[in-house]
Amino acid sequence: MEQTHAPVAGRRFLGGLSPRMTAFVAIDAVLLLGFLAVLAFVLTGGLGGSTEQETPAAGASSRPTQTSSPASDEPAEASTVTFALPSGNIACEVGSDAATCTIANSTATVPADETCAGVVGVKLTVTAEGAAMPCVEGAAPGAAAEGTAVLEYGQSETVGDFTCTSSSTGVTCKHDPTGKGFKLARATSELF
Repeated sequence: MEQTHAPVAGRRFLGGLSPRMTAFVAIDAVLLLGFLAVLAFVLTGGLGGSTEQETPAAGASSRPTQTSSPASDEPAEASTVTFALPSGNIACEVGSDAATCTIANSTATVPADETCAGVVGVKLTVTAEGAAMPCVEGAAPGAAAEGTAVLEYGQSETVGDFTCTSSSTGVTCKHDPTGKGFKLARATSELF
């Protein structure tokens, strides 16, 4: 006696999907991966089409950013260097006229300034004349922007007569000829 089976309306794969539906899902996945690859290529500048300097990924460290404005055909020395400490809590700018650092989160106790309607102790600066804690009105400084160059702990950066040194306990910046400067850390904001 011969057995007859009812015709099957198509074999089922992948949790009950028909072969056509399985192929459709596979093609969609390949197209989606291709689109994401092209998007990543375009967003990262592609074949060197961008002349802008790439910014490091979050947490990556790189040489502090230097900017200059040449006044002649001769190569100019950097007139400004910007960097953040590895924590990202302190960001600095060192130039030929001054060094200035800001801190996003501070627990330091600073002297009250009755004339300041803002905050004192979150921005410190040193010039040839000495160090100061200017009043910061408006928005308080935030953490260093993503992609800001990092000055690793134990390293220093000098521009002109100003040197800033990064350490795990904060940053110290000074005017080299006079020795005047400041130390900025989460727990301290002091001038010397």
